[in-house]
Amino acid sequence: MRACSLVCIIGIMFLLINQFYSGLDWGQLFIGGFVVVAIWTDCERWFRYKIRRRKHG
Repeated sequence: MRACSLVCIIGIMFLLINQFYSGLDWGQLFIGGFVVVAIWTDCERWFRYKIRRRKHG
C-alpha cells in the first residue's frame, strides 16, 4: 500500500468522525467519495496481490 493512500484512509476516518459530531456536510462527503474511489483504484492491485499470496501461501 502506498503511503499517500494510507494518509488518505486516515483522513477519511477523521472526516467520518467529524460528520458524526458536527452533522452532515454533503460537500465534504462528496469530496470524500472521490478520495475513496482514488484509494480503491490505487490499492486494487496491492489488494489482489495480497489475496493471491494468501491463497497460495
